[in-house]
Order: sequence, then structure tokens, then C-alpha cells
Amino acid sequence: MQGSSSPNRAYLHVIVFFALIFGTGFLPPLGITEMGMNILGVFLGLLYGWSFIGFAWPSMICLVALGFTGYAQPASIIASAFSHPAVLFTIFVLAFTTYCDKSGINAVMAKWFLSRSIFAGHPWIFTASVLVGTLLISFLVDGVPTVFLISGILYSIFDDIGLKRGDAYPAWLLAGVCIAGVLSFACKPWAGQNLMGIGTLAEVSGGTAVIENITVIAVALPVCIATLLVYTLIVRFIFRPDVSHLAHLTREYLAGIRNGIEMGRAQRIAAASLVVFLLLMFLPNILPEGSSLAAFFNKFSMTVAITLILGVLSFIRVDGKPAFDFQACSGGINWNVIWMLAASIPVSAAMSSDGAGLSRVLTELLHSFASGGNIILFLAGFMIFVNVMTQFTHNVTIVLIAVPLIWNLSQSTGINPVGFSILMFLAAGAAFATPAASTVGALSFANGEWIGMKRAFQAGILGCIGGIVCMLVLGLPLVMAFVGI
Repeated sequence: MQGSSSPNRAYLHVIVFFALIFGTGFLPPLGITEMGMNILGVFLGLLYGWSFIGFAWPSMICLVALGFTGYAQPASIIASAFSHPAVLFTIFVLAFTTYCDKSGINAVMAKWFLSRSIFAGHPWIFTASVLVGTLLISFLVDGVPTVFLISGILYSIFDDIGLKRGDAYPAWLLAGVCIAGVLSFACKPWAGQNLMGIGTLAEVSGGTAVIENITVIAVALPVCIATLLVYTLIVRFIFRPDVSHLAHLTREYLAGIRNGIEMGRAQRIAAASLVVFLLLMFLPNILPEGSSLAAFFNKFSMTVAITLILGVLSFIRVDGKPAFDFQACSGGINWNVIWMLAASIPVSAAMSSDGAGLSRVLTELLHSFASGGNIILFLAGFMIFVNVMTQFTHNVTIVLIAVPLIWNLSQSTGINPVGFSILMFLAAGAAFATPAASTVGALSFANGEWIGMKRAFQAGILGCIGGIVCMLVLGLPLVMAFVGI
């Protein structure tokens, strides 16, 4: 009986998926245009498909379906999706992060972070440092391999010091590692919802509202570090696990981990490529405007920068082979992510188009809330709403819907769209309370041996509450200081 119910449920999801896409247009228009209803159906179908079916084929169907709503021709929609800089950059950067993992630079950074002598006799400094170290390494490379790498090293440490599967401390620490991996994406201007949001704001504003990479990091990184420190305090004073086994983390034991670090030519080249990538991301923001040097580095968009780096790495030889082999690293390109981004771009543009009327209706609704009270309270409420919604909906979807609304709202209320958008990116990126909130966060819920579902939910929910508090207490002032509200 159980075997037959699963296929039936899958067929039901497919029926609902197609009914949303092709049936919504037959409903009353609800204040928007007929085309807007058809576009709304494609969007709802896309959201439903991502939630209950998968990412690839629902994205393909929705891209084609969008071409029959009256918005644009199907061929031009698909072409615009895959020619978008964000999609091209994501393909290349996923290959680059796979290269970093294969080169061994991830392992070098992880072992270096986990083997500091200060951890000896200080279990909570060790805990906080593991979490912050995971965040920083994930920021430099990628959250998924970093979480697996850090977890693997921690498993060895737990075995050495006598901690077992099911013990409380390893569960809370491993759940925190997954949370740190999620938060790393909120700090990167070149990843996930930030990448799409920055590009979307620039497009809808005609280039007048530009978010600089360094501003995103300057706001998000302190907030995410504070969130992990708050999570550490939650583990220490609310969950209160036994940490007596960590007394075995002696200086000699930590020195043994450090002695296992090998920094060969491959790792040095990977480290240098990371530094070059970061420099190309930041230099246009920090060099004096109008200088010839700034004009030169402004030519290096994220896509141009990563293409150049991969080209140079392909030329450099290590042990007679290219340092970067695109074919070998192509396995790290997550095509679910690529299709999701490719479908998000034209669907978001269609949703915010004047012909649809959807953006106007939602903007009017938000304007009634924003103009009816304190603007700070409105921003706080909006951030909480976005964070809660992202627990059940992909954050890219939320960002792509919200950014055009923020731009339209800023025109009538005077809210700074740059500051408002950065806060919204942060709220959307700091969601990890449910398995649906994030791929990296879902690893916590999937680790039944060490963490368990109950502890994963407890860690995720309390961690998110701590994150929201940090956003409001620290994020708002930082945004006001850097770009204003």
C-alpha cells in the first residue's frame, strides 16, 4: 500500500503543477491584467514545482509556458535566461569552487582553523571558532563542501576524545556548522540571492541604484558572525550539553592536527587564485572614483573576473597537468541551481512588468503599511516576514519578487532602495529553521546519526530567532551607517 501511495502523490503534484500554470489565467483577474494572471500562474507553478517536484524539468516547462502568456516569445525568453550574467557566472563559479576543493586548499584552511592552540582547555572558544571558521571558509569557497569537510574533521576529533553519535554536544556543534554554511551565502555578493538581487535592482532602477560588493560584506559578515556567537550562547546556556570530553583537546593533540597540514604547489596556486578573485571583486569599490586604475578594474565584472581566473589556471601546469581542468570540475556544477536561476530571471521580470499589473498591486499594498507607521518598524516587520517566508520558499524566489517591489515603494516613500534591499537579502539568506529553507541547512536534518530531526529543528528555530535579533540590533544600524535608510 505504501509503495502505491508515493507514485500517486507524485502524480498529484504534477497535476497541481500544470493546473496552476495553465488554469490560473481562467480565474477572475483580481485587479491585474489577463496577462498578469497568466504570468501569476507560471510563477505559482514554478514555486509549487520547486517545492514538491524538483528544480530542473519544472523550470524548463515554466520557461516555455511563460512564452505563451503574451509577455514575450518562448525562444527569446530562454535566450535571455541563459545569457544572463548571473547564470553564466554561477556556472563558472561552481566549477571554480569544485577546483578549490579538489586542490586541497579547503582542507588546509579547515585544519588551520581547527588546530589553534587557544582551544586547549577552552571548549566554548573552540565551539565559537569552529562555527566562525566554517563561515569564513565557506565564504571564500563554497558552503556545501566546507560543511562536509569540517564535519568530517569533527567526526575524527569526536572519536579521539570519546564523544559518540547521539551525544548532545556533537549534535549542537554539527547543527551549528550547517547553520554557518547557510549564513556564508548571505555574506557573498556573488552567490545566491545576493547575486540575483543586486542585478535585479540595477535593472529595475536603470542603473541608478547600485549595491557595491564591499557594502554587502561589511553589513552581512558582522551580522552573521554575531548570529553564530549568539547560537553558541544558546547552546551553552539553554541546551547546556556536557563538554567535559573537550578536556582531551590538549595543545599536543592540536599540534598533531597542525602537523598534518600540507601546503604544496597546488594549494598555493589555489590560494593565490582566491586572493585574485577577491581583489577583482573589491578593487572597483575601494579605488578612487575617476582614476585610471579604477576605470581599468571596473571592466572586471564578476563574470569577466572568474573567466579570466579559470583561463589562467587552465594554462598553469601542476605535475604536468593543467591546474584547472574544466571537464574534471564540471561535476561540481549543480544544474538544479542553474535551471532554477535561469527560470527565476524571466519569470521575475514578467512578474514586475507594467503589462502584468502585479507589481503595482503589491506595491500599493506595501505602501499602505509603510506609510501608516514608523518606517523602522515597517522594515523590521518586512525582514521578519521575508525570513519566515524563506523557511518554506527558495530565497532567490523571494528576492526576485521583493526587489522590484522595494524599488517601486522607494519612489513613493523615500526609503533608500539600496539599504532596504541589503536588509532583505540578509533576511532571506539567514533562513535555516526547516529542511526546505536551504540545501546546506537541510544537511542538518538529514544527519540522523549525529544530530537527529528534533535537535535539528530546535537548533534551526532558536538559531533563526537569534539571527533575526542580530539583524535588527546590528544589521539595521550598519545599513544606516553605510548607505542610509
